[in-house]
Amino acid sequence: MINFDKEVDKCVEILKNGGIILYPTDTIYGIGCDSYNFKAMENVNKLKGSNPSKPLIHLMNSLKMVEIYLKQIPDIAKKSLTGANPTTVIFNNLNNNQLNHKSIAIRIPKNKFCLSIIDKLNRPLTSTSANLSGSPYPKSKADINKKIIHGVDYFVETIDNDNLRPSKIIRIIDEKNYTVIRD
Repeated sequence: MINFDKEVDKCVEILKNGGIILYPTDTIYGIGCDSYNFKAMENVNKLKGSNPSKPLIHLMNSLKMVEIYLKQIPDIAKKSLTGANPTTVIFNNLNNNQLNHKSIAIRIPKNKFCLSIIDKLNRPLTSTSANLSGSPYPKSKADINKKIIHGVDYFVETIDNDNLRPSKIIRIIDEKNYTVIRD
């Protein structure tokens, strides 16, 4: 049986020390690191074989946290971030360059485990799908590539959930318009 609090504490310790975790989210399994640790983000991209110019998702715990990084949040984005369906929202109007991106992809997870990590870390959790670049995302724990499992500093073992799906992704164009990147 998994001890929730111990798992959260272990993940936060690893993240604060520049490590990478493999963990369950409210969508699919993710690879995560501290959003303020650029070396850790480089290591995530190396592990996946991803292009470093491709932005990673920043999981945040609330609209209040999102407001730290954005000049303004259009109503459509607020509804998407806090709605029932997991949605990643891409913004171009950064208010804070601590995350060092021209645009930023943000999601507020609905999963208590992810939210607890973000709360304890006290900043966003950078995340990406737990697959090698160009490979299908894992639909279950059994689908995660061994290179990913062996390349992280900590793997959060959990009850498996089959038929996992990635989040919807939208890009905000202006106050009232957006484009669907992935549905």
